[in-house]
Amino acid sequence: MALVYALPNRTMSKRHDFRPGEWESAAARLDEIISAHSGEDSFEEALKLLVAKLCHESEGGTPSDFLRNESGLGIKEQVNNLLNISGEKWRGIIAPGDSTKLSSAELERCREVLQSVRLLVDGLVGLDAIFEFIVSRTSKGQKGQYFTPRHVIMEIVRMMDPKPGEKVADPACGSGGFLHHVLSHEPRASVWGFDMDPRATKVARVLMAASDQSVARIMRTDSLRRPSKELFPEQTPVIEELMRAQDAKFKGFDLILTNPPFAGDVGAQFSNTYELARGKGRKVERDVLFIERCLELLKPGGRMAMVLPYNKVGGESWAYMRQWLIERMRIVAVVGLGRNTFMPHTSQKACVLVGIKRESAAANSSREEVIFFVSEKEGKDRRGKLILKEDDGLVDHDLDQAVVPVSKALCAHISRNR
Repeated sequence: MALVYALPNRTMSKRHDFRPGEWESAAARLDEIISAHSGEDSFEEALKLLVAKLCHESEGGTPSDFLRNESGLGIKEQVNNLLNISGEKWRGIIAPGDSTKLSSAELERCREVLQSVRLLVDGLVGLDAIFEFIVSRTSKGQKGQYFTPRHVIMEIVRMMDPKPGEKVADPACGSGGFLHHVLSHEPRASVWGFDMDPRATKVARVLMAASDQSVARIMRTDSLRRPSKELFPEQTPVIEELMRAQDAKFKGFDLILTNPPFAGDVGAQFSNTYELARGKGRKVERDVLFIERCLELLKPGGRMAMVLPYNKVGGESWAYMRQWLIERMRIVAVVGLGRNTFMPHTSQKACVLVGIKRESAAANSSREEVIFFVSEKEGKDRRGKLILKEDDGLVDHDLDQAVVPVSKALCAHISRNR
C-alpha cells in the first residue's frame, strides 16, 4: 500500500479553516465536522459521503448541484438515494440498505465542503488526499503502513512499463494507488489488489470504481498466507485460490508493484512456513516475508518493484536475506528515495528494489550489474508539504531521471532471456 492511514490529531485546539479548492483543507474540514460534532465513525460516514459524491459526478452532476434541494427531498433522503444507486452500481463498497447516520445539519455543513471540489479530476489526487485524513492514524503507527506519494508511484509505474493484457498485482494494495496508476499508464492491463485491512479494501474499491474498473478485483485476504496442504485448511482463501477462481490456468503474475508494511513482528505464525524466517532466532518483519511471498507469486521472468526500508538493502543484519534474494531474482536497480518522501508521517529512509524473477536459482551472480540511483530532490520539505515547480505546478522531484535507465535495463535483460 501502500496504505494511507491518517487522521488529524483530535486533541488539536486549532481549528482547520476550509479554503475552497484545497484538498487537504477540505479533508481536514470534512473530518472535523463528522468526528467533532456527530460522534459517528468518521471513516464510515465520510466514505458514504464520498461515494455519494462520486455517484453524483459519474451521473453527470456538477459540484454546485450536489445535494441541492431541487427534487423536494430532504438532504438525508438525497444522500441515501445516491447510496442506493451506488450499491447497485458498485457492489462491494456500500452494503445494501446502508444509510447515512449524520443529521441534516451535519450533512448541510459537509455539503458546503464537497460542493467546492470535484473528485473525478486530476488523476483522483483529491480523493486520495481526503482518504489520507479519514483512515485511522493508529493503524499507520502500529503496522508501519504509509501512503506512497503519488508522484513516486507514477515514476515506478513508468519504470516498470505495464503491457496490455499483463496481470499486475499489489499484495499490500492499501488505497489502490499503484493499481490506479497502472490503469492510467495502460488501461488494458489486468490489475488485482489484496489487503487484509477492511478499511483499506473499501478505499481501494472506491478508487477502482472512480477509475471505471470492477471493484471485485480488490479482495480482502492476508497476502502472507500460502496454499495449505492440510486436509481442512482455513476458510479464508489465499491469493492463488482467489486467482484460480477467476482463471483456472493462473500460474502467477507478470508484474508486482507494492509497498508492504515497513514493520511489525509477525510472531510465530509464519516461522515454519517461510524460508527467510526459519531458524533466525530473531523477530522477522513483515516486509521481509513479503519479499519471499511476492517472488513466489511472480511468474518466472516476471518483474517486481517493491518499496523497502534502506536497512533491508544495506544493513548487515539482513545480508542473509539479500543473498537469498539475489539467488532467485535478477536485481536490476535500487532507487533511493529521499528522507522526506513519507513525511509528515515518518522520516524512515526507503528505496525501490527493482528486479526480475529468475527461471532457476543462480549459484553465482556476482558479475551482474545493478543500477543505483539516489534521489536528491524528493518533492517534499521536512514538514511533508509538497514542493511544486513554479512553471507548471507539478511536484518538483528528480525520480523521472531514473525512468529511462531502469526501463532500458529491464527491457535489455528480458530481450536477452527470450
